[in-house]
Amino acid sequence: MNVVNAISKARFGSAKPQRIQLHKGSELLSELLCLEAGQKFSASGERTYYVLTGNASLTGESGSAELPTGQLVAFGEQEAHSITNAGEGRLMLLAIGRLDQ
Repeated sequence: MNVVNAISKARFGSAKPQRIQLHKGSELLSELLCLEAGQKFSASGERTYYVLTGNASLTGESGSAELPTGQLVAFGEQEAHSITNAGEGRLMLLAIGRLDQ
């Protein structure tokens, strides 16, 4: 068992979004993504994001969505996608994805 206080690991940077590795298993990786207002993060592959705080604007091959705190979104195996901090405050997301992507 690996217990991690994800919120205590949060850090933000004005130059680019911050990716903090929380756990690396044999097949899955969990990260904390921290974005300042206006910052954008892009990725591809099967990933699930849970909005911890803030408002995220997500765009993928299957469409776009606005997600407030408490919402979850999953992207498919080969789907390119991007997340933008759509709010004026900070955005934190829990990201879980496969290691081979």
